[in-house]
Amino acid sequence: MTDSTAEIAMPPELDEFIKANHKKKFQFGIIAALLCAIYWGVWYVPGYAIWVMPDFLPQLEFNIAETGKFDSDSTTLMCCVALCLVNAIIDTLILFIWNGALGKIGELKRTFVEFKAANIYFVYAGICGAGAVSGTYIAAQYLSPGFAAVAGVLYALVGTVMSVLYLHQKVTKRGYIAIIIMMAGAFVLFSGTMFGSESSNMALGILGGAMCAICWGLEGTFAGKALDYCEPDCGIQLRFFWETVLWVIVCIVLWAAGAPIFSTMVAAFTTPSILLVIILLGFSFAWCYVTWYKSFPFIGVARGQAVGSLYAACGIIFMVIFFGVDNAIGGSDMGHVLPVIGGLIICLFGSYLIATEDAEGLVSLKDDSVMGGE
Repeated sequence: MTDSTAEIAMPPELDEFIKANHKKKFQFGIIAALLCAIYWGVWYVPGYAIWVMPDFLPQLEFNIAETGKFDSDSTTLMCCVALCLVNAIIDTLILFIWNGALGKIGELKRTFVEFKAANIYFVYAGICGAGAVSGTYIAAQYLSPGFAAVAGVLYALVGTVMSVLYLHQKVTKRGYIAIIIMMAGAFVLFSGTMFGSESSNMALGILGGAMCAICWGLEGTFAGKALDYCEPDCGIQLRFFWETVLWVIVCIVLWAAGAPIFSTMVAAFTTPSILLVIILLGFSFAWCYVTWYKSFPFIGVARGQAVGSLYAACGIIFMVIFFGVDNAIGGSDMGHVLPVIGGLIICLFGSYLIATEDAEGLVSLKDDSVMGGE
């Protein structure tokens, strides 16, 4: 029995190699999540700039108002939908070029055809992602981009809960403490915003913020499950493909109702300055998703989302640099600044606790503690 045990015992060199390989994967996952935060934060700059470029969304708003069929809130929501469609289309095109350059078109086709495996999860991820992106634009328009960014940080809270319930990932006591802290941050952000800000429709702004957190958290969960069956680059492509399909259907319905969405979008795409901003919008969001999805197999969904939540701080910093405090947060008085910055600090502290919890079980790329089990 002793000889048999000695024969199957792992050599010290192999054990050291496995530990070193695990450490390398873990570091790669952390770096990917940090890059995601930077790209995600940058996305808010062209995302805000395009709203004030007169030949696209302001023109669309004017064209819709000219029909006399829709009220102010409906018009704003349709502008959000149009921008969501543009964002999804440009991301899909950029990622298709990316997969082609990597020689993964064949793998992309295989993943698309095997619908019952990975592809069905990317349908869910695309729907959830569509809800999150539209929620971001709604919250930014009715409250502020800063509120939208910080509200989205709470996706780490949703993702952590879902990774335990659905992916069966391990979360320590430290992780549960982080959940409580992030709930406190959510209370500061949402309640403070309701009392400290003025809005033409506060309820829609709050709803948009909730959509950011819930939908991005759910998307990360579905993506984490889907990556059991395919590799990240193809997965992102499919996620944006299905989001594009969803927004095309929605826009066709709005066009049939009399909203001149497609004609305004075609005119916008032929305007060089707007096209440049759209490309910047697509590149920042596409690379944000490339790094976000690549972090999941290496450090887990909960931890990948927690580290990626630094995007909110990056987004506010970039917004303040390019557009000033008033445009970034909605005002420079304490009623606007305190809920956003206070909620951000509390939520990021909770994310920090998740991101730095015990990394036990992350030895294998497809380990159940990383990707979930049955």
